[in-house]
Amino acid sequence: MAQIIGQIESLKQIRHELNRNGITKINSIGDIKNFLNNCESKIQTIIKQNEIDLNNEIKNLKKELISLQKELETSKNYLSDNLNSEILLLNEKIEGLKLVNSNYMFVKFINWIKVKKTELRRNKLEKKLHKIVENRTNHFKKKINKTIKLIDELTSNRDDVVSKRSKPQITEILNTKRVLEELNPLITGAIGENLVVKELKNLPDDYFLFNDFSMTFDPPIYNRKENDRIFSIQIDHLLISKAGIFIIETKNWSRKSIERFDLRSPIEQIKRTSYALFVILNSEFEYNRLDLNTHHWGTKQIPIRNVIAMINEKPKERFKYVAVKSLNELKDYFNFFDPIFTKSEVNKISRYLTSIKE
Repeated sequence: MAQIIGQIESLKQIRHELNRNGITKINSIGDIKNFLNNCESKIQTIIKQNEIDLNNEIKNLKKELISLQKELETSKNYLSDNLNSEILLLNEKIEGLKLVNSNYMFVKFINWIKVKKTELRRNKLEKKLHKIVENRTNHFKKKINKTIKLIDELTSNRDDVVSKRSKPQITEILNTKRVLEELNPLITGAIGENLVVKELKNLPDDYFLFNDFSMTFDPPIYNRKENDRIFSIQIDHLLISKAGIFIIETKNWSRKSIERFDLRSPIEQIKRTSYALFVILNSEFEYNRLDLNTHHWGTKQIPIRNVIAMINEKPKERFKYVAVKSLNELKDYFNFFDPIFTKSEVNKISRYLTSIKE
């Protein structure tokens, strides 16, 4: 299996944008596809679940209401029994006081006062018994009325309640969908690049595949023929093999995109990158740092071949300096070239590129 170095650039950009928008549950292209394919069903699931939760909540409130009503009735009966018992005791006390007989006026007066006070207490309890019971159980009534009101509100406004409860989750889904749709060009590119990586990782282990190989140059590399100063390069995939180096640019374009004149030519892009990389790897100073085995005829040149991997459609035309291949043509194309480097030299080139890339 080929050795993979680095992450796909478009995936990095997608992850950055997702983090910036607070989206943390999507971690792969598969997650993105799954989310977009199931977006509507997720929304319907949220609504359905909130409907189920609301029905269960109303059922539980009704059970709670019955329990509160029973508790209220029990409390009323308990209080009434206690107050009636207290009235009976007061009657017995009054009868007992009336039976007291004394020849002393003071004692009779005190006893009369006790009778009157006890009768007053009894009469007050008899008169206000119902009110006392109602006051002492009022907190149950408040709970019951509150529960009845809540049941009525939830029952009569089911759709509004479900909509309100579903809104935060649905808003999050729609926001994520909006962000992903805005990132569609990056996602399309990432899907294509990811397919290339999956295809090429099945090459033998003496292949090295660099994803998102980037470099900047100060001073810039000057292409005299094109009168072009190259300040930086960014390569989707850089494949190091015994046959040399392959620059791979991935395009997940439709036929319509291929025929558009306003899109930048990938041919010009890859030629510019290839020139800069050729200068880096084949100049005397840089090449000596690689310390490759020298052929008895002289110093070996590191060949650089340019490939555009087309995931969807590809042009029918052929182009100078660049091979345009479909995904299933890539491995055969790379295996077509004869090896000119040893495994040790491939390792050296790979280590060297690792050391100089950004």
